Amino acid sequence: MKGFWLILMVSLIILISTINSFPYSSSVMANVDNGMLMSNLNVLSDTELNNALNQLEGWTQKEGKLHRQFQFSSFVEAFGFMSSVALVAESMGHHPEWFNVYNRVTIDLTTHDAGGITNKDVELAKKANELAKK
Repeated sequence: MKGFWLILMVSLIILISTINSFPYSSSVMANVDNGMLMSNLNVLSDTELNNALNQLEGWTQKEGKLHRQFQFSSFVEAFGFMSSVALVAESMGHHPEWFNVYNRVTIDLTTHDAGGITNKDVELAKKANELAKK
C-alpha cells in the first residue's frame, strides 16, 4: 500500500509540473549546490574514481560507467524508486541510463558531455543510495 501512495504522489507531481513548472524544484528535490555543477564536468582520475567507489556502497565501474543493481520487494517499490530518482536527476540536469525488470533496477552513470565518470555521476549515485534506503 505504501508503494501505491508513493506512485500516486509522484504521478501527481509530474502531472502538475507539466501544467505549472516549479521554479524552486531543483533546490528542493536534489539539494544540489549549483556552484559545484560546472566543476563536476571534469572526468575523475583513477585515484579519484577509486576513492569515490570506496564511499559508494554497491557501486562498481563497468564499461567506463558507474554501475549498480538495486533490488526491491516488488515492482511497485522499484517503480517508486525510479520515480524518486527521476525527480532528483531532472533537478540536477543529469539523467541515468537504467533498466527495470520487475523488482530490479539497474543504473549506469556517466557524463556524456565530459566523456567519462564525473562528480555529477558520484552525486547522483549517492542520491540513489539514499533513496533506496527509504
